[in-house]
Amino acid sequence: MNNDAPETLAAARSRAADLEQQLKLSDEGVSRLAQRCLELEQQVLNYQAALARHGSDNEPAALTLPQLFYDSGSGYSPRECLTVAEDAYDELTHEVSAVFTLPTDARALRLDPGELACCVTDLSISDERLECRAMNGIQLQEDCLLFLDVDPNLTVCSTVPFAAGMKFAVTYHYYPLGRFQHEQPGKALLSALNTIKLQAEAEKNDVLEQLQAALAENTRLNNQLTELQNSRAAYEDSLENLYESSSWRLTAPLRALRRLLRG
Repeated sequence: MNNDAPETLAAARSRAADLEQQLKLSDEGVSRLAQRCLELEQQVLNYQAALARHGSDNEPAALTLPQLFYDSGSGYSPRECLTVAEDAYDELTHEVSAVFTLPTDARALRLDPGELACCVTDLSISDERLECRAMNGIQLQEDCLLFLDVDPNLTVCSTVPFAAGMKFAVTYHYYPLGRFQHEQPGKALLSALNTIKLQAEAEKNDVLEQLQAALAENTRLNNQLTELQNSRAAYEDSLENLYESSSWRLTAPLRALRRLLRG
């Protein structure tokens, strides 16, 4: 047994040396793999930045032009949409100016200022009876709307029916976010704004849930009150029937005698 001990110890040391060598090779392989991953990640980021710059510089003009959708009875559809000429959008000043004339009566109107995530400022409409309200945008200031998603749109509200021949003009400044979305400061800002939007929606949902709970509690109390009122009415009816019964009249002298004895 003692003669086998040195051989066992030597084998163990040899095995440990082999494992250390394998671990070293494994660490080197992991390091090379991590370095390669970093290189690939950088290539992807460079590609995304180049693609964003390319997309910003070569955006189709139609994506920056307004469209007016009108619902004549079957909902919004591309078949019922008014478009404008390319010169409605000035790329230098970012100003948009368009005039629309309804070809038929409409139940509702929707204005799409463009098809890109954007910032819209100084929005005005020529007809004082009309008002634009953002459906999927965030109001940063009174005259500044931020649309984080593509396909921004606004509902056109009116104090009069949308009759055929109604004509009005809209003007605003349209700033596509474009490359700004892919740059780090812009991504951070948009992420923060989106967080604020989600928080506002969550708070709104909380308020709605509290309101629903309060309404449910109010309904429950009203039901209890109704049950109590019904019970009281039933008790009063039974008491009235008792007073009018012959047994109550026959026992009247006994009750009078009892009161005298107690007195």
